[in-house]
Amino acid sequence: MQCIYLNADGTLTPTSETLEQCSGYVLVPSHDAAAYVESIQITALEVGSAFTWAFALIITLGFLSFKVKASRMVINKL
Repeated sequence: MQCIYLNADGTLTPTSETLEQCSGYVLVPSHDAAAYVESIQITALEVGSAFTWAFALIITLGFLSFKVKASRMVINKL
């Protein structure tokens, strides 16, 4: 990675500053940039998986609440 500054005329000036000292822009290799973009993209498979888990959780909680209600009615009749 290299620290660069953008000049007023649109040109770039590379510097020898460390990453911690850099107050301009940092150039990264293309494979690092590609890995970053890939890590933050959401795929259709991930969306489908999240929807499936949420739907299953809602159905499960609804079923459990029905069982609790039925159990309370049985207990109250005794």
